[in-house]
Amino acid sequence: MLDPISVQPFKLEERAVLIPQKAIKDKKKEARSFSEVLKASISSVNDLQNKSDRLIEKMSLGEVEDVSEVSIAVEKAELALRLMLQIRDKLLDAYQQIGRMSV
Repeated sequence: MLDPISVQPFKLEERAVLIPQKAIKDKKKEARSFSEVLKASISSVNDLQNKSDRLIEKMSLGEVEDVSEVSIAVEKAELALRLMLQIRDKLLDAYQQIGRMSV
């Protein structure tokens, strides 16, 4: 026999030990919509891409002394873009699954 599963509700603040409490309180005050968060995330990724491009251009002109700075900026931009693409794929998958649900 299988034991029934019991679901215990919990508050996010109790489980979020890695998130500073001040940040949680600030987020509650802001109450940003999903579209605002998405736009801010896309803007952040775009800013990282632009910074990476500027550093590559400066490096090609010989204006950068530390090549590792350029390498780090490029990796950050690439990682941010990959993460954004993964999030997009998950959102599209969730949307398609909701569309296939029978009412």
